[in-house]
Amino acid sequence: MRSRIIGRRKRRKATRALAAGPPPEHPVVITARTPDSLRARAFGLGLAGTGAAHFTAPRAFDPLTARAFPRATRRWTYRNGFTEMVLGLAITFRRSRPIGSVGFIAYLAFLAARFSGARPAEESGASGW
Repeated sequence: MRSRIIGRRKRRKATRALAAGPPPEHPVVITARTPDSLRARAFGLGLAGTGAAHFTAPRAFDPLTARAFPRATRRWTYRNGFTEMVLGLAITFRRSRPIGSVGFIAYLAFLAARFSGARPAEESGASGW
């Protein structure tokens, strides 16, 4: 039984090799690290480092955070730090970079809305009814 399986594997391998054709004389080697990926990796690591700094030195971020988040400022400092760490790590790695980029754009939109003074209805005191 085992010889049948090995025989099938060899036939499949030979068939694939014939279908693929002869190997090229001068194969093209593509490097995995392109300049744009190095920039994205550096940006992601910088963003993750900034997020980690929210935990190591939260006092440095509290005055800026208080403008957008006047209530529970320290809690928001930690939340923003966590968000920046996660998004930075997502941007750092190639496989998760598209998700991290979309998340980063959404995070920037959220922060812009908070800094511009737009508040959700429950925070501004307005009621829907």
